[in-house]
Amino acid sequence: MRIALDTQSTLGRKTGIGLYAVNLLDALWRVAPHHEYVELSWGRSHELRTDQRLRWQQVEVPRRARAAHADLLHVPGFDAPWWKSCPVVLTVHDLIGMLFPQNLPPVARFYWSHWLPWSVRRADRIIADSEHTRRDIVRLMHIPADRITVIPLGVDRHFRPLEDPVSLNSLRQKYALPSNIILYLGTLEPRKGLDTLVVAYATLADKIPHALVIAGKRGWYTEALFRQVRESGLEARVHFTDYIPDADMPGLLNLADVFVFPSRYEGFGLPPLEAMACGTPVITSNASSLPEVVGAAGLQVPPDDVAALAQAIRRVLEDAALRARLRADGLARATSFTWEETARRTVQVYEDLAHAYLS
Repeated sequence: MRIALDTQSTLGRKTGIGLYAVNLLDALWRVAPHHEYVELSWGRSHELRTDQRLRWQQVEVPRRARAAHADLLHVPGFDAPWWKSCPVVLTVHDLIGMLFPQNLPPVARFYWSHWLPWSVRRADRIIADSEHTRRDIVRLMHIPADRITVIPLGVDRHFRPLEDPVSLNSLRQKYALPSNIILYLGTLEPRKGLDTLVVAYATLADKIPHALVIAGKRGWYTEALFRQVRESGLEARVHFTDYIPDADMPGLLNLADVFVFPSRYEGFGLPPLEAMACGTPVITSNASSLPEVVGAAGLQVPPDDVAALAQAIRRVLEDAALRARLRADGLARATSFTWEETARRTVQVYEDLAHAYLS
């Protein structure tokens, strides 16, 4: 079978969808080499605006899939094309824009609230990263559950404990990081709960030697976060690194004494999984899909609960036995999430859909 994949998101500064696409494609070649895979991209390395993304996915992607004589098209994120020359599989990672419209500018709000629900229904099969996302799709988009397959993401092999002090120290110097750090890694935007993290850290700052490192590219409405740090008088203790290249992420996670991910909503939550694979203790919220990822291998606190988050951070930093337990449990749990398994289950969706079309 000739399978076309939209790989536009893998260009430039990759975030969740781009990382999903590049890791899935790499694993597909390994686990199902009997199929042929064709990459579709516009060749533009910058992040597409909403209008550009609509043109790409609604005009360019189906046109190029047809030109490639694809038997099936897989769109790894956002929406399915209205016109199609072959069956379409769409991965829906989350419905953040529908659930948190206040975090988006007006054009993006229209895209999520009006265009996306309609276009998602154009997909012949939908893959969801988690049971929580599947339930959101059924509830908010009224799509039958039997059209949705839950396939968790994997963790790349280069996320692992690192024991080379020279390379780790070089990375520490590259980002001007202090010796003891509490780390957040991900896009900077309101739903991530970073405002809660800053307040929780402020209650601890004079009791611990640790700096707070907030790593990741800026998303929507980040100025409020920077203003919050300034007004809290924490500028010397809170470090913003901006975007972290893929190659530096495992090292940064290894440098952290604790990884904190207080997000209010995630379709899956890849950073906590990557932190666990590196042996870094994880604290996350108990919201949306995050319990499916972390399980009992990390500490979970209610989103927006400053006191609970501060207490969890202090427990991990002060309790060596707890840190050792979280490290061991996290490493063990991370082994159950592999891109090979994600690819195998994705191929099954492809083959089932192709069979249904031929029947």
